Amino acid sequence: MKKSLSTALYIAAALIATSCAKTEKTGPNDAYQRYFDAWMQINHPDAIPTGLGIYIVDETTGEGKTVGGEGFVLVDYKITDLDKNISSYTDAATAKQLGEFAKTNYYGPKFWTTTETTLPAGLREAVVGSTVGTYRKVIIPSWLMSYKNYDSEEDYLNPPLKKDEEYDASSFSNTIYEFTIKDYTDDPAQWQIDSIGRFFNNSEVRVDGKPASEVFRTDAGTVMTAADSVSTGFYYKQLRAPENTEKFANDTTIYINYVGKLLNGLVFDTNIERVAKDNNLYSASRSYEPMRINWGEEVTDLTMGSDKSSMITGFAKTLWDMKAMEKGVGVFYSNIGYGYSGSGSSIPGYSPLIFEIEIVAKPEE
Repeated sequence: MKKSLSTALYIAAALIATSCAKTEKTGPNDAYQRYFDAWMQINHPDAIPTGLGIYIVDETTGEGKTVGGEGFVLVDYKITDLDKNISSYTDAATAKQLGEFAKTNYYGPKFWTTTETTLPAGLREAVVGSTVGTYRKVIIPSWLMSYKNYDSEEDYLNPPLKKDEEYDASSFSNTIYEFTIKDYTDDPAQWQIDSIGRFFNNSEVRVDGKPASEVFRTDAGTVMTAADSVSTGFYYKQLRAPENTEKFANDTTIYINYVGKLLNGLVFDTNIERVAKDNNLYSASRSYEPMRINWGEEVTDLTMGSDKSSMITGFAKTLWDMKAMEKGVGVFYSNIGYGYSGSGSSIPGYSPLIFEIEIVAKPEE
């Protein structure tokens, strides 16, 4: 009943605005503009639009570096419509509020790309030029949710279309963004490498049952740094010495146990039943047994399982120099992981990964 009453008020206000107008508008967004203006008049009558036409209704300015227009911004956010229906979010508290919380999901900031074609025009205006640490609540009218790049709000309201080009104004919605800018970089690969360097000093996240800061030490006894890579963005630390130093022959079949984690310690995959149960990953339909690895001439030839499925490059690189019965951990950036898109609800885009791998005996049949 309350929602219906609010909608009726917006429609009534829109009708009044229409009747008072000197000339009738005929642009593709006119009806949407009248509804949006009526909603703003009722809910935020004193709000002042920016040059492009978005409304920043709450703000706390940060003191970090300025966000540029050709980079990557790390943000915590919540996205709603004008009726306060939540469509997307990054925090665990909102997930619990909605009854959607899962212990296996990643909750935390995610990257937005700030180029003209990757953020809606209105959101880009809200983000670019702000500073790290800034919190904003921004109301963006539907016509500014376009990914087009025009010079003025009028162009978004009445787009300068090319011949035979159509414009579907109903494809966008009025949207409210609440976001906090956590970091900004123009080089996500280096940002990840720096994050891995900080991870090596982490005493809270455990690797092989011990604090990461104890595991990732050099032969000299110092904690590893971002400079201690085997190759760009890839790091390996032996946890148990092998039985011998012979490399596996090309046609060898080996078996492994593994645990995959994020830098924050979230376990997203394992073939070890105990670890799966401890981390809410257990599935009765899955068989928890050592994984078969099929060796090859090059690291790119490694496959897994009887169906010889492929694996991400970072996982293969972790295996490549391991020997019989060795145990080790590989840490690598997303360029050799799941890239800018991530994987599922547990691995966000541009996410470094950790894989603890143990070569074990062939399981009994």
